[in-house]
Amino acid sequence: MSVGVERAAAGRPQRPCRFERSDREKTVSFGERVAGHGGDLVAVRHHLPAPRLVRYVACIPVRNEADRIDRCLSSLWDEFGPQAHILLLVNDSCDETEAIVSSRIAAGDLSATLVVMRWRDGLGTAPRARALAFELAGQIASEARLFSTDGDTIVCRGLMKAYDDAFDQGFDLVCGRIGFIPEEALWLTPVDPRRDAAIRAYRDASREIASLIFPDSDNPWPHHGNIGGANFAITADAYRQAGPIPRVPFGEDRALRRRCEAHGLRILYADGPRVETSCRLDRSATGGLAAELLRNRTEPDPVVDEALEAPIRLLRRLRLRHLVEREEDRSRLVVLLVRGGMTPDRAQDIADLSNRRMAWFHVEEELASLRRERLAFSAMERSLPGLLRLRDKIAGAPRGSLPFREG
Repeated sequence: MSVGVERAAAGRPQRPCRFERSDREKTVSFGERVAGHGGDLVAVRHHLPAPRLVRYVACIPVRNEADRIDRCLSSLWDEFGPQAHILLLVNDSCDETEAIVSSRIAAGDLSATLVVMRWRDGLGTAPRARALAFELAGQIASEARLFSTDGDTIVCRGLMKAYDDAFDQGFDLVCGRIGFIPEEALWLTPVDPRRDAAIRAYRDASREIASLIFPDSDNPWPHHGNIGGANFAITADAYRQAGPIPRVPFGEDRALRRRCEAHGLRILYADGPRVETSCRLDRSATGGLAAELLRNRTEPDPVVDEALEAPIRLLRRLRLRHLVEREEDRSRLVVLLVRGGMTPDRAQDIADLSNRRMAWFHVEEELASLRRERLAFSAMERSLPGLLRLRDKIAGAPRGSLPFREG
C-alpha cells in the first residue's frame, strides 16, 4: 500500500494515516503522538509493499542529513530488504533530507514511513527524537524488533543475521559494534596517541573490574561493553517492559540499557552486527559523539566520558551495588542508604523490593553521592595507575567478591 505525502494543516493535528498489517487496516494518529512529545506534524509519506514480511522496524531520527541519508537507506534495504520497515523521523531539518527520502519512497524501492515534524519552543533533542521514532515504530508493527540507527550511518553486511542469531538465543537487547566510515576517518585529525591509549586502558580496566565483581555469563570479559544509538536492537516485549526511551539531555541509549538491566532482561554485547557511522565534527546533537571527537582534538585537557570515574568513586559505586544486590540483612542496607542521604521511608521501600536489580536502579538514580562527575583527562591519567592496582587486587580476590571491608 502506498500513500502520497499528506501535509498537516497549520494548527491542526494530521488526520490519521492508515497502515495495512496482517490483512487488516489499523488507524494510527501520528499527529497526536507527535504533539504528545512536544512537536507539530508537517507531513507523512509511507509505503508498505509486503507488511507480512516485516520483522524489524529501523528507527531513524534524522536532522539535516541530505549528504548521507541516501547511502544509509540503500545499506538498510540491501541488508534487510522487505523484512525491515524503515521509520524516518525528519525533525527540524532545513536541507533536502525530506525530498531525498520522499523520492526514494515514491520510487517504491523501500518499505518505509517518512514523518516530518517540527519541535515547539526549542524542545527538540536527539533523545526526544529517538523516543518518538520508537513510539511510532511500535504503531506500525507492534511485534517487530526495533532496530536503532542514525541517518549518517551505514549498515554492514551480515547485521540482520547476527541480530537474528542473538535473538534466537533468547536475548532481549543486543548492542552491536560501531565503527567510523573509512573515507571520513581518513580526514579526521588524529588524536594524541598517548591520550587515546590512556582512555582505552582506563575504559577497559573499569569494565573489567565490573565484570570481576558482577560476572555475566552472557558477556564474559573481554567484550566491547558499549551501547550506541547508531546500532542496537531490542524486542518488542522488552521495550514494552523497559521503555520508553528516557528523556535525558543525552545518553538515551545508556539510560535505556540501565532500565533493561533493572528489569532483568538479557543483554548481549555482540561483535557480529556492525555499522559504520560518520565521524564529522559538526553534528548538532549535544553531548554526542561529535562533541567528544571535537573536545579531544581542540581542548588541551578535555573532560572524558562520565563512565570513567576516579577509583575511589568507582569503588564506592560498586561497593554499594554489592550491598544493595547481595546484602541479606536489609535493615543494615536501610541504615547505609540513610547514611548516604536517603530518607528512612524511601530507603525502606527500596530495601523491601524483591527485584534487587531494580533496587539498585533506584539507588543509583536517587542518591546524590552517586551522581557522576566528569574527570578532566589529566585527572583520569593520574588515576590510571591506581585503577590498575584496584583491578589487580579484585582479580586476586574470590570471584564475585570485593577485596575490602563492607559497611
